[in-house]
Amino acid sequence: MLWEALGPELYEAVLAVRRAEAELFAMFTDVDVIEAVRRRY
Repeated sequence: MLWEALGPELYEAVLAVRRAEAELFAMFTDVDVIEAVRRRY
């Protein structure tokens, strides 16, 4: 559904960002990640 809404290029860009974030925060606990991104948007 998201792929259909965004189209393939934008979907792949969003996916790349999410994967990079997962890699960046892999060493932190869930609580650490929540605190880091809580007020992002």
